[in-house]
Amino acid sequence: MNRTVSYFAGPELVWVLMLAVTALLAARNPGTDAGNEQLLSFGWFLPLLGVWLSFVPLFWAPGSPWWWLLRIVVGGCVGIVILVTILCEAVDYHDSRNSGVGSGYIVFISLGYLALFASAVVAALFFLTKWNFMPVLKWGLIVIGGLTAFFSLIFWIASFGKNAAS
Repeated sequence: MNRTVSYFAGPELVWVLMLAVTALLAARNPGTDAGNEQLLSFGWFLPLLGVWLSFVPLFWAPGSPWWWLLRIVVGGCVGIVILVTILCEAVDYHDSRNSGVGSGYIVFISLGYLALFASAVVAALFFLTKWNFMPVLKWGLIVIGGLTAFFSLIFWIASFGKNAAS
């Protein structure tokens, strides 16, 4: 891969793509209770998926891994807040239940930050000890990404059974 292209295909690109997917999901919200619940259930998984996908560029990262880790952390901090903001702004119950969306906003951001900083600490430990982290990263991303996709699909399918008229 070209060195310039590999710099552009970093964690920021992952977050831009995640934000595009989130904006698409938010735009599809019909404004019903089921649609709002579906968006809030995506709030549990999309920040986590974005965090773990932002570590994927370490597979082809040229240069210092510490520079890439800094880019991942800074991009993740900004991306999590924007992603959760897009999700929570699209939720509108048209009554007093909207006050609870702010709690979800705080919880989703906290969960994303917890995953981001825990993953960054693990990556830093691998960098310091000079262990080969690629197999661990690859299988960790496969397992966690698969579980995230599975539970997202379950919540998405479960939201179809809710009453759309309420």
